[in-house]
Amino acid sequence: IELGNYFCERRQVPPENVLRINWSGANTAWTSAEFQTVLLDPLLTMLAARQLTSQIGYVVLAMDIPFQTVYGSTVNSTTAALFYGLKNTSGSEGAEVRNSYAGSEQDFHQARPVSAPGASFLTTMLTAGSLAQAKRLVDQGVNSDGTFPTQTVVLAKSPDWLRNLRYLAFDHALFNTRLSPAKGYSITRTNAALPGESNLLGLQTGLVNFSLPPNVFVPGAMADSMTSFGGVIFGANDHTTLLAFIHAGAAGSYGTVSEPLTAVDKFPSPQNYFYQSRGFTLAECYYQSLAIPYQGLIVGEPLA
Repeated sequence: IELGNYFCERRQVPPENVLRINWSGANTAWTSAEFQTVLLDPLLTMLAARQLTSQIGYVVLAMDIPFQTVYGSTVNSTTAALFYGLKNTSGSEGAEVRNSYAGSEQDFHQARPVSAPGASFLTTMLTAGSLAQAKRLVDQGVNSDGTFPTQTVVLAKSPDWLRNLRYLAFDHALFNTRLSPAKGYSITRTNAALPGESNLLGLQTGLVNFSLPPNVFVPGAMADSMTSFGGVIFGANDHTTLLAFIHAGAAGSYGTVSEPLTAVDKFPSPQNYFYQSRGFTLAECYYQSLAIPYQGLIVGEPLA
């Protein structure tokens, strides 16, 4: 509640746009029925009652809401479930798991995902290893507004050949960003697993385990690693999670909450940073760069 109130203060969210829910379970997983009963149905009812249905594009989940939603045999992320509905793949994945908003470069209200069962929201979660770190996450988003950063985004081709597959799209993002109207936006590629410098605007890499110092990123930075369980932010996990980026100062990060195999479409494309250079918000950047997001958790300040 304190974190939600802090976000509302910093983003001047009006009281009628706040929904309080009651969840007494763990902060890891809930069933699809619990997701619908505790979160989705009250959200849609509230929006209808307050005549906000056509106005809301973003939903922000505060600390300790479960990040996994179990639907049949499939574990979805809760943020993706609010974005384009729960997906039950049952061992196969068809067209319904693809995100039509990806790559659209359009206003979200005009290009909501066609596979969404009804309402669709650019959803992120605000959380971290402590309340203080989660408040800093909010600050790193809000403080980025209007800064026109010139710090560098690093696209890293790590030596892990199972997890460095996004390097094939690095040059495309580099080329597009150089054509962007944003003056001073900087992006580079490297064969180092992690950059040695700090003061970064972003980072994409692919590693199972790594560590980062506290102040690697400037406000507004987006950073993630391609690894199986980067989105399993609480509970047993032998992979370094996306919270490593949040604790290092990123305003947003991404990780999968169940095994994605080596499907690059389930991870943010390097185009993420091209969209940022165009002026899209953090949430717009992530959802436009994700072709198949149903397993992916987005933690971040969405309006950065």
